[in-house]
Amino acid sequence: MSRYTNPEAAGYLLEAEACGVVIKEVNRLIEKFQRKINREADARKKELETALGFRSEQDILDAYGWEVITEKQYDRYIDLFRQGQAALENHTPTRTELALSILQRFCGALTADQDEWRLSALTPEQRAAELNRRAKAAEAWKERLRQMKSCGEEP
Repeated sequence: MSRYTNPEAAGYLLEAEACGVVIKEVNRLIEKFQRKINREADARKKELETALGFRSEQDILDAYGWEVITEKQYDRYIDLFRQGQAALENHTPTRTELALSILQRFCGALTADQDEWRLSALTPEQRAAELNRRAKAAEAWKERLRQMKSCGEEP
């Protein structure tokens, strides 16, 4: 009886480790961008509070007329005053939010690559067992979601 050996397995595991290093760095960047997005959201909220601090659009116009606010602020405050809370909830994605989305997709692709490299390093029997385990876990998750939906819970 011959024993299966995969001479390339060490290289596959090295690729998986390299993916792990990059994933760690990308996650650090994701956290950095998330903090910046939170700061931007706080600034938008503060700006909305300022705009809603005016009693009417006429008060905003008066503040602009007396040069208390700039023309850019006037335009923004009028827009915020008219939209209210919807301005925070339905804002156009910022450059930072789009960059975060790109990083998250990239990290997801790297994670998939890392997983594929690890699977490639397994023996055929180990790979089959791992894929079977994952299929069972996915089915258990789907069943749990069905149960939650039937009980009216949020997944």
